[in-house]
Amino acid sequence: EQLKKNMGRKKIELKRIECQKERSSKYSKRKKGLFKKAEEMAVLCDVDIGLLVFSPTSKPTLFHSRSRPLSSILDKLSAMSERDREERFLHTV
Repeated sequence: EQLKKNMGRKKIELKRIECQKERSSKYSKRKKGLFKKAEEMAVLCDVDIGLLVFSPTSKPTLFHSRSRPLSSILDKLSAMSERDREERFLHTV
C-alpha cells in the first residue's frame, strides 16, 4: 500500500482510479497542474522543457516551454550521444 502526501493536506492512496469518469476528471485537473509546474520551472530556472502526456483515452497532449519549440528540444536531445543520454537518465522513444 503506497501512500503519498497530498500538498501538505492529507495522505492519498496511490493506486489506479477504477471509475473511468472520475479518472478522466482527475487526469484533467492534474494535467493542468503538471503543465503549470513545468512552465514555472522553465521560467524560474531558464530551462527547456518538453512533455508528452497520453490521456486515459490515449489522446496525446504536448507541452513545451515558451523559449523553444518542441522540435528544437527534441533536436537537442537527439544530438546527444546515447551514452550522454543514459548518464542523464534520458531515453528517447
